[in-house]
Amino acid sequence: MTSTGATIYRFDDFQLNPLGRELRRNGEPVELAASAFDCLVYLVEHRERPVGKDELISAVWGRTDVSDNLLAQTIVRLRRALGDAGTEQRCIKTVPRVGYRWALDTQVVQAAAEVTPPPAAAAPDAGDRRKTLPIRRSLWISLFVTLALALVYAGWQMQGNRAAKANFQFHQSAAVVLPVEVVAPDDWKWLHLGMMDMIATRLRDAKVPTESSQEVLALLKDTDDMSGARFSSYALVVHASAELSGDHWRVDLDAKSKDGRTWKAEATGSDVLVAARTASDLLLAQLGYTSSSSGLSLTGGTVQEYLQRIDAARLAGQPQTARELIDQAPPDVRNHHEITYFRASLECDEGHADVCQQQLEALLKQLPDKQENVLRGEVLTVLGTLHSNRREWAQATSALDEAIHVLQGDKNFGALATAYLSRGYLNQNLWKLEEATADLGRARVNYSLAGELVGVAKSDFAMGVLALRRSQPDAAATLLQHAYDQFVSMGMRSMLPSTLDALAYAQQMLLKFPDELATTDHFWPLDDKAKDFGFVGDDMRRELSSVRATALADNGRTAEAKALFERVLNETDAEKEPGLRAQVSKSLAALALDSGDNDRAAALAADAMTPALEEDDQRDYAEVWLTRITALQRAGKTDQARQQIVAMLAWEAGLSVKNDWTHVYALRVQAAQAWIDGHRDQSIEQLKRAMNLADKLGVPEVIVSVGQAYSLALLETGHVDQAVAISGRLSAWSATDWRAAWVEARVYQALGQTDSWEKSRATAQQLAGDRTLPAASSSGEF
Repeated sequence: MTSTGATIYRFDDFQLNPLGRELRRNGEPVELAASAFDCLVYLVEHRERPVGKDELISAVWGRTDVSDNLLAQTIVRLRRALGDAGTEQRCIKTVPRVGYRWALDTQVVQAAAEVTPPPAAAAPDAGDRRKTLPIRRSLWISLFVTLALALVYAGWQMQGNRAAKANFQFHQSAAVVLPVEVVAPDDWKWLHLGMMDMIATRLRDAKVPTESSQEVLALLKDTDDMSGARFSSYALVVHASAELSGDHWRVDLDAKSKDGRTWKAEATGSDVLVAARTASDLLLAQLGYTSSSSGLSLTGGTVQEYLQRIDAARLAGQPQTARELIDQAPPDVRNHHEITYFRASLECDEGHADVCQQQLEALLKQLPDKQENVLRGEVLTVLGTLHSNRREWAQATSALDEAIHVLQGDKNFGALATAYLSRGYLNQNLWKLEEATADLGRARVNYSLAGELVGVAKSDFAMGVLALRRSQPDAAATLLQHAYDQFVSMGMRSMLPSTLDALAYAQQMLLKFPDELATTDHFWPLDDKAKDFGFVGDDMRRELSSVRATALADNGRTAEAKALFERVLNETDAEKEPGLRAQVSKSLAALALDSGDNDRAAALAADAMTPALEEDDQRDYAEVWLTRITALQRAGKTDQARQQIVAMLAWEAGLSVKNDWTHVYALRVQAAQAWIDGHRDQSIEQLKRAMNLADKLGVPEVIVSVGQAYSLALLETGHVDQAVAISGRLSAWSATDWRAAWVEARVYQALGQTDSWEKSRATAQQLAGDRTLPAASSSGEF
């Protein structure tokens, strides 16, 4: 048996061996507490990005009730052990409002000594039985997010069972089983996918981390390459064939690792499923893993064969064939709980939520107490998701809490990951961001333990979206770019549009407008680029068109942006896509306000203020309400503006979950009210509070937006020195954002610096593009 070396990390005078749980400096051991050692390994293994505090706590301590103070003390002790003195951060940098990041140059080497390998993660194929759909911005911003990256060695310690020592190891990677090549009459074609799924399940039962069949098929569809060439990043790729000669089957398995090693296994017999099981066990033995029972008995093959054939039909997107197989099955097979679950899943797949729920609730009553816990957990997870989609929050919470409780005792990592992910979506919709972070962190860990790398990659995307939700666009941009690179390398084209959508939004919040437009160039023009993303439905085409229009507007091409927004608005169904329609109306209202068409701006803003926009994100709802009030104020309709101010402040006061970003808009509205009533000093004070809160948030878009209103009000009231100070705070963006440049110009004008005023005004006009700059005396706009 050939042994493979463990991963060793070298930095400065140190050598870190995670598996051996050993840190040495110049060959001498360094004593560390267990938690400090775990923090070190986690930061080193994820050195390409910042690691959030919640993420680090979840990964190291395995729970979320650990205080930030304990984490901070652990980091301080770790820094000292690594040679940092005082407040020095040579090794571990503190990332404000995020967490920590490993800063030293690090080499990765393989140790030559044989080590006892960790067990591979085991998870029966729970899979994510829901379809993967494109996530529009109006949906992803309210759906979910994200995670704690899994420590592989921590996952190993969580395992109760350890596999036999294997000569093939899966270091943060997994096996892939491709569709089976079938040489047999057409009535055996179901083996193409059915046997594929069976072999994958067999590998998972033996503690081999194996990607779900559904995700493998999605990747193959994305790449249009059935050879599996795009799976080179996976640890092991398994090709299988099944050939019928007379009444005799021959099953061949060919496995190849990414470092070029190969294994072959062959089995024959009259029962193809038994032969497939035997070949799988032979392959496992060669890899050094011990096979185990695969759940349902293969005796007679009846239930197992029907399950495999039904699942194959579902994987192939043939629901009618799956239904026919269920209807044609003998009564004892047809009434089997797993097949009943398949029947309900078909209804969910086709969007028949009510029927799906009824069948699942009936099945739940039939399941024996404390038996078939994995199936019970999966049923509860789907029910929780259905309730969540209907915004039945209490029922959703109850179902998902129970699902997680049931699945935690069975160590079914794939099913547990899906349950955590669903509860994470729910908590984010409820604005319980800390709870969502913890749940999605656990989901990421369990996907890693299950060997579902696609789930891991999607969790990385989720982390970026969560950073946006938490007002951290800088971290979001880094994380989303990393997720995009992952999806490209894995050939996951179906995830690219959603990732680019989120990345463009992060760049907009950072005022990196050229980068934002360049991001949209990846998918624009759609007719030319859509083929690079596989299938792009009409709803995603409209969303991407909206993202492109936003980028055009941000780069001063407002006429093009307006035309594109209008086209999207005309094509969008108000009942089917209320969130997108509201977002487009909101964008058009802002453009109308910039162009001085105040009545149209007020009307469009009113159209955008729908329940769909409020439910998607209260910050967007508050922003468009401010646009409406500003438009009414500019149009001289002060009584209507006052009515809207009172209504908005009452709405903000009644929110069950408070948000600083939303409160910035409320403060600006209070400033507008005071200005209308002639209380200029009071208005200035409210704008000052809004500016301080914007600085606390640290989002460039919010800082510049508030800073523009505040500085112009200061100039109007004669507080030139204070306006100069605010202009200086905005100067970091005066070369990229027309509003910051315009503030700078107005300050120079007030100071009587004619040349500087003309130069800055020219810069502002260049950045504004075809947008008309405000009048040089304009003020009192909030």
